[in-house]
Amino acid sequence: MKTWAIYSLKGGVGKTAAAVNLACEAALDGRHVLLWDLDPQGAASWYLGVDDPPEMSAKRIVSGKAPLGRYVQHTDQERLDVLPGDRGYRHWDAQIHAAKQPRKVIEALIEPFSESYSLMILDCPPGIGSLATAVLRAADRVLVPVVPTPLSLRALDEVLEHVEDKKVGKTRVLPFFSMADRRRRMHREMIEAPPDTLKKAPETFIDYSTHVEQMGVHRAPVRRFSPRSRAAAQYRALYRELR
Repeated sequence: MKTWAIYSLKGGVGKTAAAVNLACEAALDGRHVLLWDLDPQGAASWYLGVDDPPEMSAKRIVSGKAPLGRYVQHTDQERLDVLPGDRGYRHWDAQIHAAKQPRKVIEALIEPFSESYSLMILDCPPGIGSLATAVLRAADRVLVPVVPTPLSLRALDEVLEHVEDKKVGKTRVLPFFSMADRRRRMHREMIEAPPDTLKKAPETFIDYSTHVEQMGVHRAPVRRFSPRSRAAAQYRALYRELR
């Protein structure tokens, strides 16, 4: 099982939309996918039709007293399941920090799922802490959405510094441009001449799009309600670059 984390220090950069749409594309590609919604807000779960997520205790999960597999829910898309987000996830950092081997907590929790899934996607909350460090260690690939602005680029630099400081070298950090508005000169210029930290980014970038915003209306990945849209084509192309 491969593990992809969608992560950024900064909020509002399109992490959840990327997680949900890449999970959809992977499932349509024939992979058995589990999306773990690690954000207490549970937006990814909600997009995938989860209205009443079960209460989940971070303390019991980290300690092994509550098997994580019991919380998996099926979605109406074939081969795509979800581990719902929960407000109890607010306590992840404290519980992981208190664990005997905090860096290995997420690795240990996801390992049993390798028997049933070929891809796990982690939709991560913003911020840097014990949870972020454990995710960076556990993931085979960390995808970092970057809005083409200096502030978002600074957030990427801090992620890269954190990876280096914590020596989580197993992780392959891969940034990509997200929520790009090519009507704006700054966005166009950064995409046309990316900084060094984005030189190896995927060729595909994700535009700012009303179709992505409409995911909240349809509660579905873009491909499900607007398969011919530019947004659907971009997520499909991004997935193909990553697979």
